[in-house]
Amino acid sequence: MNYRIHTTKDKEAVKSYIDSLPEGKAYDVVIKLHREKRTIDQNRLLFLWLGCIANETGNDKDTLHEYFKQKFLGFEQRVMSFNREVTFISPTTTTLDTKQFTEYLNKIQEFASSELGIVLPLPEDAVFTQFYEQYKSYL
Repeated sequence: MNYRIHTTKDKEAVKSYIDSLPEGKAYDVVIKLHREKRTIDQNRLLFLWLGCIANETGNDKDTLHEYFKQKFLGFEQRVMSFNREVTFISPTTTTLDTKQFTEYLNKIQEFASSELGIVLPLPEDAVFTQFYEQYKSYL
């Protein structure tokens, strides 16, 4: 059973459910802070930035997307197990929550600045509207 707790009433429902569980059995209860999946705006910002980097470096934006996923989120690794190749693939950005995605974007922004000399503005920056107009075709 999964519950999302927002209110005191939600907490009471969870307590009531736990109280109704039969005695004599073991249960696992996990409580974690709920975080929303990445937002559409975060995803659009990523692809806007990838378009800028692609334009400035001559790389393909889809290739850049894979490069940054591998660089900052993990990479594909092949290993042998029972005489068979097993492949571990880099994580997808679709599974990141908003905090994780912000951290991912920050790493790309820092890399672009320090390694490529490219400034990637945030939506609240004064130059963002001009930046958006220049690179919106990459969305």
